[in-house]
Amino acid sequence: STQLVEVKAQGERVIRCDVLVQNHRLNTRQALALERLMLAPSLDIRTFEELCPGFSRRTLQRDLAALESKGLVLHEGETNNLVYRLREKP
Repeated sequence: STQLVEVKAQGERVIRCDVLVQNHRLNTRQALALERLMLAPSLDIRTFEELCPGFSRRTLQRDLAALESKGLVLHEGETNNLVYRLREKP
């Protein structure tokens, strides 16, 4: 029964992410950030760079800022220690 609960939760998370990606017309990198935030409590730029190799830090910062402007994530901290968190009910 524990596995069933985990599979159900994962399926709901995937569906929720897909709906948000479609509704907000997110690019692949933004969708990846959103997926990561659904699994982990926070995301920083260094982790995002590891998830998206080959893209400049500035491009990834723009992606995170776009997620924030769409109301999907919030940022906390200062410039060098900026962390993004998923909003409770995007």
